[in-house]
Amino acid sequence: MTADLAGPGAATAPSWLTAMFEGDDGNGLSLPATCAIHGRTTSPAVARDFTARTLSGWDADDLVPDAQIVVSELVTNALRHAPAEPAGAPPIRLRLVRHRFHIGCGVSDASARVPALSPWSDLSESGRGLHLVDALCAAWGWILTRGGGKVVWALFDARSCYY
Repeated sequence: MTADLAGPGAATAPSWLTAMFEGDDGNGLSLPATCAIHGRTTSPAVARDFTARTLSGWDADDLVPDAQIVVSELVTNALRHAPAEPAGAPPIRLRLVRHRFHIGCGVSDASARVPALSPWSDLSESGRGLHLVDALCAAWGWILTRGGGKVVWALFDARSCYY
């Protein structure tokens, strides 16, 4: 995988987070919670519900509102910008993982088009989503995958949930 920055102040993805996308559980991570997202108008709601259930199960209820906004934005962007699912193509996937004092999420899709913050004003009708992601996460970015496509990831500081 190659990784690059997406937002101001964002760091490259931690190795434990990229391992989640590669399916490598040899680094002490349990397998991530995964949800397949199909191109439907209800997909962001499915992602929000999956995120709330997963984080509540991890005793990270304090992160649920922010994480729901972030996954909703990332899934919406994937649906909007990724090519239509051809027969047999993998669906968009949402993955959540807990690692020490962090919660990581990633949305994978088949598009190699990378996300970028766009300029916007109070009068803009679109372009706010990644600004919300940037404001609500400790870091975020994107990773181009070897087989084509990308993963847009976000990292949350979960220390307040466990202390």
